[in-house]
Amino acid sequence: METTALNTGFSFGEPLWLWGLLLLPALAGLFAWAQAKRGTLLSLVVAPRLSAQLAAGVSPLLRGLRAALVLLALALAVVALAKPRMGVIQREVKTHGRDVLFAIDTSRSMLATDVPPTRLARAKLISEDLIRLLQGDRIGLVAFAGSAFLQAPLTLDYNAVRSTLEELDTNVIPRGGTNIAAAIQTAMDAFGKAEGVMRALVILTDGEELDADGVAAAKKAASQGVRIFTVGIGSQEGSLIPIQTEDGRREYVRDEQGKPVQSKLDAKRLAEIAEATGGFYSPLSPEVAMEIFTKGIERMSAHDTGTLSSRQPIEQYQWPLGGAILCLVLWILLGEGRGRRRPVGRAAQVTAASAGVFLVAAASGFAAESGIQQYQKGDYAGALKSFEKGAAVTPEKEKAQFDAGASAYKMGDFAKAVDRFTGALLAEDHSLRAQAAYNLGNALVRRGEQAKSNEAKEKDWKDAISHYDETLKLHPNDADAKANRDIVNKLLENLKKQDQQQKQDQQQKQDQQQKQDQQQKQDQQQKQDQQQKQDQQQKQDQQGGSPSDRKDEQNPSESRPQDPQGKGEKPQPTPQPTPGEKKKGELKAQPDQQQGADQQQGIAQPKPEKDGEMSEAQARALLRSMQGEEERVRLLERQQNQDVIKDW
Repeated sequence: METTALNTGFSFGEPLWLWGLLLLPALAGLFAWAQAKRGTLLSLVVAPRLSAQLAAGVSPLLRGLRAALVLLALALAVVALAKPRMGVIQREVKTHGRDVLFAIDTSRSMLATDVPPTRLARAKLISEDLIRLLQGDRIGLVAFAGSAFLQAPLTLDYNAVRSTLEELDTNVIPRGGTNIAAAIQTAMDAFGKAEGVMRALVILTDGEELDADGVAAAKKAASQGVRIFTVGIGSQEGSLIPIQTEDGRREYVRDEQGKPVQSKLDAKRLAEIAEATGGFYSPLSPEVAMEIFTKGIERMSAHDTGTLSSRQPIEQYQWPLGGAILCLVLWILLGEGRGRRRPVGRAAQVTAASAGVFLVAAASGFAAESGIQQYQKGDYAGALKSFEKGAAVTPEKEKAQFDAGASAYKMGDFAKAVDRFTGALLAEDHSLRAQAAYNLGNALVRRGEQAKSNEAKEKDWKDAISHYDETLKLHPNDADAKANRDIVNKLLENLKKQDQQQKQDQQQKQDQQQKQDQQQKQDQQQKQDQQQKQDQQQKQDQQGGSPSDRKDEQNPSESRPQDPQGKGEKPQPTPQPTPGEKKKGELKAQPDQQQGADQQQGIAQPKPEKDGEMSEAQARALLRSMQGEEERVRLLERQQNQDVIKDW
């Protein structure tokens, strides 16, 4: 490191403190009034001839001189607080670090909103976080889609890379698609040939590689000392890709068949590309930037990356501060008596205490310098402790709070950063208050990202917007505050859309569940109706089939005539005896048997009547006419017990 002192004009770091010099005339007038009032009161108590004797030991000149020393000490203290500066130190610092390139996917799939506000916006935020962590490393930027282009070559000018990063959009690369292999090749060309030097390439994409072979390109890069770290921007479920049509309508990217394209994260491909070079894949998370830096880039070997020049003003506050302390010492030693020194009283003790306060303030200034050195070295935890200790004793408490908030932010402790930046908002310096409001907004955004509930996210992000607005009130031309406010507004809009979408999905699920329940009830009712019908049919079958079957069951002794035609045979004639002929030894057919035969032949034969007996027809008529069941039973029994008549 080379330093050169340059002579420049005189200036103040905190000129607002100079307004305190206006109090000195008022204090001088107050001292004169006190002296006059003292003489008046003394004349009321002591006689005029005795007042001269009592005041003989006091010198008005010495009393005035002591008052002047106090006023001068206060004036010099105010000047010291204003931080007088004279001269500038020009520092040439040889940086020692690594070469880091960011390759950001700018294809249309990065417009998907499954990662709010969009995948591309989230990739920019991660790149910003990594840039803050890099110290002394040369950085550059590559944009890629169907092809790749070097947007910012390797440089130590971080602000230039940030400006280029903010301008990235999906129109930077006109060729569509996602060609990770082209991005790797462009990065290798930007790195150049440097044997034995490790270089880092951070690829931020959704991994949907449509062209070439990224794994093969990664293996080639590994042979030249390039280590690749991939960050997956997106979700496994995927999302539609919204676009804006020429007439201002919202539309989605569609394939050749006209169906909306569902873009999904290809984590497997990104992991293969990173592992081929000895790097690693990291999914999207609030700590992804810190993980890549601490576990990847920081462990790589460093080399001389160039020379960084800086101009630092030379502080001269110690001279007026030393003069103020000297005046206070003289005020203590100098008495008001003529020819003899009065003992030191209570006023001297107060003055000594004031001198101690100034000395403590000076010591706290050295402590603050120590904290700044720790911060520059990357020891953010040590710097935080130093700044917090300094805030307890230094008069510039708000500035120490701001420095502590910056250290906590670098550590990733966004909750503590919010507290410290909030304390810095009380600063009287407009510039410091504006910086505190801006960084408080950033800390609230990060804390909101880590929040688990959407209510906490919404609260932090709304508070962040209010602090960005406060920054713009103090510095209306602050482009960073405007850009961050727009990003957070988009985050809130997407958060509301997600809440509405979740509510709609829940309502649809409830409606579908209700429909399924109704359908199940209808199916169960139909099954019950069918079962009842089957049960009724089975009961009817058990009770009996046709009426003829039930008649046969009730009169099993009766047999139905067989139809010979049912068997397909012609009936054979039965030989009948000629009336009047009688043959010996031949039995005459019984009435029932003869009747059955006649029925088989289809001929009705009347039963012969006998004297003193009722014929069968008469019995049937009588049976029909009888109402009592008992008489019917007797007639049936009589009919069954008729004697068999033999005809010889």
